[in-house]
Amino acid sequence: MQIPFGFTTLDAVALLNFFGMWYGHFYAINRSRWRNRTITAAMTRMREQWMLNVVVRGDSPIDAIIQNGLQQGVLFFASTTVLLIGGLVAGLGAADRGVAVLQSFPMTTTSTAIQWEMKILLMILIFIMAFFKFAWSYRLFNYILIMIGAVPQGTADEAKLTSYAKKLTLLHALASKHFTTGLNTYFFALAAFAWFVNAWLFMVATLWVVLVLYRRAFRAEFLRILNTPTH
Repeated sequence: MQIPFGFTTLDAVALLNFFGMWYGHFYAINRSRWRNRTITAAMTRMREQWMLNVVVRGDSPIDAIIQNGLQQGVLFFASTTVLLIGGLVAGLGAADRGVAVLQSFPMTTTSTAIQWEMKILLMILIFIMAFFKFAWSYRLFNYILIMIGAVPQGTADEAKLTSYAKKLTLLHALASKHFTTGLNTYFFALAAFAWFVNAWLFMVATLWVVLVLYRRAFRAEFLRILNTPTH
């Protein structure tokens, strides 16, 4: 069955599958009952230990250096995303050439300029979402750096410092969550590229990305080592 712009029902199913599996992955690692088993949860516990150290170290430059390193990583991805969006926008004007190149591949279903442009627009929207996530994460990390500088000093008792450290932990984990969501968006963008070939490859690529991200969230070697008790 044909739907607008020359797409088929299979294209619609592949697109719904893409967004459904993307949301399902986000839900599993951030909101489901299994979220405490993820590498993100394990690193949140490490963040808590870091912030407990922050509030007792005082004016130590090591914390600012670590935080600045994290921010530079976020800034790199934000800047790269802007370049990718610019390249994709330029690609809108190369529909005829793009379709001609794709037609040389077997099983390609992208046969018209409007299909090329719609798929490019999907990629642009995906990377715009990634940019918003990276930009907000960068801003939150800036706020956290200010809060590290505002750690209570002098007469602050242990309970007050511990409470402040826990607040810093939650805020730091939130900033990291936005960064991770933006980073995962890149993986799903790779799956979306497969749609330029055909809907079947799009669905296979989406499943592959979800399985890779599942393994990294729940079965990573890093997580296994991190959870191994030290003696």
